[in-house]
Amino acid sequence: MPGGTPSTPGLRVALHSVGCKLNAYETEALASMLQARGYRLVAYGRGADVCIINTCTVTAAGDADSRRAIRRARRSSPQGIVVVTGCYAQRQPDSARAAGADLVVANHDKAHLVERIEAHLGRSVSATDGHLPLGQDRFLQIVEPVPGGRTRGMLQIQDGCDEHCTYCIVPSVRGPSRSRPAAAVLAQAERMVALGYRELALTGVHTGRYGHDWNQPQALSELLRQFERLPGLERIRLGSMELGSLTDELLEQLARSPRICRHLHVPLQSGADAVLRAMGRRYTAAEYASRLARVVAAMPDCAIGADVMVGFPTEGESEFEQTFELVGALPLAYLHVFAYSPRPGTPASRLRPGVPPAVRRARARRLIELGAAKRLAFHQRHLGQVLDVLVEDRSDRRTGLRTGLSGNYIRALFEDCGAPNRIVGVRVTTAQLEGVRGYVES
Repeated sequence: MPGGTPSTPGLRVALHSVGCKLNAYETEALASMLQARGYRLVAYGRGADVCIINTCTVTAAGDADSRRAIRRARRSSPQGIVVVTGCYAQRQPDSARAAGADLVVANHDKAHLVERIEAHLGRSVSATDGHLPLGQDRFLQIVEPVPGGRTRGMLQIQDGCDEHCTYCIVPSVRGPSRSRPAAAVLAQAERMVALGYRELALTGVHTGRYGHDWNQPQALSELLRQFERLPGLERIRLGSMELGSLTDELLEQLARSPRICRHLHVPLQSGADAVLRAMGRRYTAAEYASRLARVVAAMPDCAIGADVMVGFPTEGESEFEQTFELVGALPLAYLHVFAYSPRPGTPASRLRPGVPPAVRRARARRLIELGAAKRLAFHQRHLGQVLDVLVEDRSDRRTGLRTGLSGNYIRALFEDCGAPNRIVGVRVTTAQLEGVRGYVES
């Protein structure tokens, strides 16, 4: 470590997450664990004794963002240590070191990251504060709230993926699908509710595969039933769900539940069957459309989001137009649009011909515009209606209005209504792309 090894308590630690919501959860959990052990959390980029970067490698942009974050940490904390973990660090540890990392921690060792840091600093490692000993659970967990922590929390229930889509590097950097034992999940949920969280989002790389590695395909349904019985937990939100996980039985369960949020994110990737086959996706465009129709029939107010990839090597103009037309017809509330990024080592990286970058960008722009129109239309559908909004402990910086999120994933702004961290009814008066405005009904 440049400049010597700090050995006093209360070391300053800064954390930064690149990429997906699972990374964001892991970073918050690491912050929670470090704070519980006496570290002092500071803003990333402001100077710290320890800087931790949780990286992404899903796309070339994720690689570049990860390198930039590492270099910024090195510049802002020249006398501190820079710790790099996550998928980019897993795939390119030497590149992470070249960018400025002092310590690289692989994904499979992420739950031991605090121990690795303390060993690097020459400090003793022991369990504190009555919490689970470090490293006993391979999944990271939030043990106490951190500054800026949300009323809505994420809770990881699964990691890894067995799908092996031809474009995706995730299985090689996250490993096969692994489910977290239900007892550990529920124990963390109880702690988080006791800390004040009113909504928990269950997250993972492939959330819908929860329990399949135990040959228990009904494990997710049973876990949801146990969550519904937790006192004090008012809302449960599911993370991204692949189409094959949305069985009729699960949809019926979601529709019956007053606690499970009417919000599903269902990756599409392409609306052209030929491209879906080349991607290794296990459904057709018609099957995707049929399943979403069932979701809307069961939950008419459900916000459905989708990932869509443009520029896959075998995507011609015809295939893109099929995707554009399908997305236009689907009952989607929003889109996440990605341009294809070749990942060395994946089957798709060997496919020819490729789509020129300028064409990828143009296609992405068209879909982003379509997604914006769909988001605005979804918000406008709720004019005059009352949304159940979880009040957050912050205000909108531009308007000064209090902010919160509805169960069906609409950002709402309204006049301050007193104490945060409770669900209120907000009557919608105006709708914009970014969300809605309204007033709290007494």
